[in-house]
Amino acid sequence: MISVLAIGNATPETREDLCMAARAFGASEITFTGKKSEKLIKQFERISKKWGGTFIVSFTTNWEEYVYSKKNYTKIHLTRYGVPLNKVLYTLKTYKNLLVIVTMMEPMKKVHQLADFNVSITTQPHCTSAAVSVFLHVFYEGRELALHFENAQYKILPNEKGIHLEKIR
Repeated sequence: MISVLAIGNATPETREDLCMAARAFGASEITFTGKKSEKLIKQFERISKKWGGTFIVSFTTNWEEYVYSKKNYTKIHLTRYGVPLNKVLYTLKTYKNLLVIVTMMEPMKKVHQLADFNVSITTQPHCTSAAVSVFLHVFYEGRELALHFENAQYKILPNEKGIHLEKIR
């Protein structure tokens, strides 16, 4: 299972983008710090109902307690300052449960200390949704592009010249 923890103040648009990327690329859940958004929770309940799968959006007021509570998870902090992803990818694939941590602020010393791995997605500034997308894409070796989401009501049929949706149920 791959869970995502997003630390810091994010705009509603940034939260939504991060949820979309994490869900589409194969994460099971995301937890945000800060004020709870019932609107975002309900939005992704609707998306999961329509497009399938289960994706949980939750909130925590204390990110440190949340990290400590994930005892059976390997903590991976995505940053521009860590070890390059391709150098630790093989090792990361040996772990069953991953907590992918992104921050919406300058590096936090405490996150660097709590993480089992500080992984560099690139050594340039980048957004959190891009970091999560790249990490999951590389981790799953592109297999996430063909994910099948259980209990979907709709699916998109590839079409070179237009939009083709199929209602499943």
